[in-house]
Amino acid sequence: MTPRKRLSREEQKALTRARLIDAARAVFARRGFHRALLEEIADEAGYTTGAIYANFDGKEELFLAVLDEHIAARVRSVDEAVAAASAPEQRFRAGADNWMRFLREDPDWYPLFIEFWAYALRNPELRPRAAERFAAFPLANARLIEQNARELDVELPEGWAEALGTLVTAMADGLALMKVMSPETVPDELFGDFLTTLFSLGVNARG
Repeated sequence: MTPRKRLSREEQKALTRARLIDAARAVFARRGFHRALLEEIADEAGYTTGAIYANFDGKEELFLAVLDEHIAARVRSVDEAVAAASAPEQRFRAGADNWMRFLREDPDWYPLFIEFWAYALRNPELRPRAAERFAAFPLANARLIEQNARELDVELPEGWAEALGTLVTAMADGLALMKVMSPETVPDELFGDFLTTLFSLGVNARG
């Protein structure tokens, strides 16, 4: 029997950190940011709170690490859904449907996101660090808009892709707030219907 490879100190630390982040995501989603306890997170991961403080400065730092992984996963998921669509109007639908599916399949996350957003908003030191991370969503939407504009040979005025990316993100967030509060008021297809209709109007106006 081949003996198991012994992890280096750096590998062990990385594994511990990854397990803590996974456990933190589960506990934060279940309990909320404010009610989640570091002791509960450590216990979920199979460690003591000492392991948390050896890897993170505290609760805020741990949540930011969870947020980093979440945002990267969300952007990657939307990018993959969009890449699988062949035409520009299908890409908008694919991205919108991916977002609505996430809200349906992971209903605990968005309320947690809003809870932390409100907390960071009132914390002068934390606020810019959270804003830097949240900016990933409008930037990803701006990239999609720029890609479609290039394929359609449409020259957008300077700054428009970024502005439209911000507007699409704001719409996604607004719909998410409504859907988590009252799911029946926001059909899953609504976001995609609107974006594809808006896209069609733009193309027809250009033609």
